[in-house]
Amino acid sequence: MNSTNNTDQISLLAFKKTITSDPYAILAKNWSENVSVCHWIGVSCGIKHQRVISLNISGFDLSGTVSPYLENLTFLRYLDISSNNFTGNIPSELSHLYHLRVIDMRSNSLTGEIPSWFGALPQLEQLTLRNNTFSGGISPYLFNSSKLQTISLSYNQLTGSIPYVLFNVSSFRDIRIAYNSLSGRLPSDICNNIPNLNTLSLSGNRLDGQIPPNIRKCRDLEVLSLSINNFNGKIPSEIGSLSMLRELYLGLNDFMKGPIPKQIGNCTSLKELYLDDNYLTGMFN
Repeated sequence: MNSTNNTDQISLLAFKKTITSDPYAILAKNWSENVSVCHWIGVSCGIKHQRVISLNISGFDLSGTVSPYLENLTFLRYLDISSNNFTGNIPSELSHLYHLRVIDMRSNSLTGEIPSWFGALPQLEQLTLRNNTFSGGISPYLFNSSKLQTISLSYNQLTGSIPYVLFNVSSFRDIRIAYNSLSGRLPSDICNNIPNLNTLSLSGNRLDGQIPPNIRKCRDLEVLSLSINNFNGKIPSEIGSLSMLRELYLGLNDFMKGPIPKQIGNCTSLKELYLDDNYLTGMFN
């Protein structure tokens, strides 16, 4: 084993010691000093340098905290600790993992604010933190990464407004920040700089105002989910320009009485439509 590979092994063994519960003895039985780290369950190494590039321990039912020793996995590209019972904050030491492309920490019990330094990871493409207990506001610095395509922060306890810069990240394909306590309004130029957006899910918040007609510029949008907010005014007829739209959720808002825009009938790809508990009238053709 070369010295750099040994560094990765030491880092993961230190991580193993911070695990307080391993009910299926997955790490206990498989992570051994006598076996190359590249052969451990959940670990993948690069072919050339034999350094750890992927750590996937999803669904192992592990308990403990996210270990700062992971910072020594300097070649790590993929980190998935989802569907476990990790608690506490995400340690700042992980900000040194500059090669990370995918971070998946969903379905744990992680707390504290979402670290703004995620935005300083230059290769980050996907950040999934849903189903935790993160609180506080969303830092605008979180969206500094120019390669970020997917962000999933749903089902947390986030407050404050959605940073305007979120809608200026042209690489975005998937935005999911539903079921928090976010407030404020959507910007009037919402789709000027994210034309390739595929999913916008903001249901279950406290957003208000009107849905911007500029939504028509998100021409690749397939899922638009804005239910359970305080949106008012009329449903913009411009939604009818979204020819790729498959799912539209606008229920449980405060839309004024008025007809459902007939232009929605132009969304020929539409499979699911929810407009319940509003004040809409008229016929839908």
